Amino acid sequence: MAEAAYTFTLPSVADDTTLECRVYHPPDIDTVLSRNDRGIGGAVFAHPYAPLGGSYDDPVVLSVTETLLEQGYIIGTFNFRGASGSQGSTTWTGRAETEDYVSVTGFMIYYLHHLNMSRRNDTLATIPSAGGRVLDQDSEVPFQALSEEPIRLLLGGYSYGSLVLARLPSPQTITAHFQEAAIGTAAAEIILRARMLAKQTLQAAQELQSPARSRGRALNHDDAAASPTQRAKASPVMVGGEETDPSERRQSRDSRRSADIVRKSVEMPHRIKARIRRHSDKTKPNPTPEKENPHTIGGDGLAPRVRSCYLLVSPVLLPFTNILCPPGPPTPTLGSNRRVGETSAGSMFLQRPTLALFGTSDIFTSSRRLRAWAEKQAHGSNDASFTWEQIDKAGHFWREEGVMQALQARISSWVNNLSP
Repeated sequence: MAEAAYTFTLPSVADDTTLECRVYHPPDIDTVLSRNDRGIGGAVFAHPYAPLGGSYDDPVVLSVTETLLEQGYIIGTFNFRGASGSQGSTTWTGRAETEDYVSVTGFMIYYLHHLNMSRRNDTLATIPSAGGRVLDQDSEVPFQALSEEPIRLLLGGYSYGSLVLARLPSPQTITAHFQEAAIGTAAAEIILRARMLAKQTLQAAQELQSPARSRGRALNHDDAAASPTQRAKASPVMVGGEETDPSERRQSRDSRRSADIVRKSVEMPHRIKARIRRHSDKTKPNPTPEKENPHTIGGDGLAPRVRSCYLLVSPVLLPFTNILCPPGPPTPTLGSNRRVGETSAGSMFLQRPTLALFGTSDIFTSSRRLRAWAEKQAHGSNDASFTWEQIDKAGHFWREEGVMQALQARISSWVNNLSP
């Protein structure tokens, strides 16, 4: 099994609960970063129910991760609250777990965003810190303007992980939330962690290439041992703590009222200035554009574009419903009791390429019921984007002889047939 390139923590946008996370790089990460034919592909894959032993070390999670790595994807896995070393406890509603998934998805979007911006790079640009300050010259990393290609993002889940995935907002909604991240919040911390790790990956790739360029030769086989992936395998990077100074950190679990008071008090001087500026601009032929609010970290001004797809392994159908779109409370939140008013991923399964895989011997949901659900989704999907397969003799835990190989083969085939 591949070693994680980074093992780190993130605060959940729900309430700052600390979550254990990993990022895996494909063996040819250096080639992936220099590729010009398509955007960088990434994935997030969620584990089964924590009280039953589910974690990112689950054999199915690791197997799917290995399969996607072989297809050139950068993979993010994580432990829901209450799983393994993540803080907190599993909730009854699953609402907090949905926001845990949102947190890791936001991280992966911005990690891929910064890696994507480095492709076809000819210039250097700086990464701002949490306070809007520019890091010193030694912290500069190669970036270019936003790449034309959208980020290819696969969102997946196994068992309980698929249940949470069905309640996830669309990537566009998640990105919009992070674009508005106020400094000191969990969302801002996540963006900063993504930037920091992307910077580290890019610097490692640049260090690998620079000696070869200075010698005027191409890389040879011996240089491969110094690649970021090889280094990661030898010594996975452990990252923890916070990117923002504690004095600037504001807990996301503040009440909505308190958050609104802080936001309004922060924004009031800027609103007054903006009103004065607009009045003054009426007499000026060339008004000066208003500067970005220094109290938000945003995402470099332009929101990353995401092209998503979904992977469900052994989806769980709740007893009181015949569909998975969505189970439980229909409207998840995004921190500070903020509600999402956009389509959930449950219906996104019908709009974006989706693959559902389950066995004929699933002990949690009968094969007849799973087939009926899958046929209904396929019938209602746009342009037959929802596909499914029932693998003979496979149980919920994929331990039967030969079924894990069948699972991996089906995922590989589906990924290879996705539009670039």
